[in-house]
Amino acid sequence: MTTNFYGVYHVILSFIPLMEKQGYGRIINVSSEYGAMSEMSYPGIGAYKMSKFTLNGLTRLVAAELNDDIKINAADPGWVSSDMCGPSAPRTPKQAAESILWLATIGPEGPNGGFFRDGIRIDWK
Repeated sequence: MTTNFYGVYHVILSFIPLMEKQGYGRIINVSSEYGAMSEMSYPGIGAYKMSKFTLNGLTRLVAAELNDDIKINAADPGWVSSDMCGPSAPRTPKQAAESILWLATIGPEGPNGGFFRDGIRIDWK
């Protein structure tokens, strides 16, 4: 919770005033499909699921409060081949970064408060 929720929460609180001052900003929270409500009824990694579930909720709540051209969205990079996940993970770091980069560069008509993987909206349920 300290890293996946509270850390993000405090960074958002710190940067929103700067974004409001310039009338523009993009916040991309790195989440996980494990944070979907549908995942809560399955056993395993409960603390991780709860931290991502609250992060997804924060994304939606902040989106409802933002004005101007300030957008907040969440991205699920998937299981990525890395030191943390190991070499058997099927996704490359480049694949994981694509949704994050897309959300960072969306225009004023782009999504706000969504949850995406590979540029496709994922249902929060």
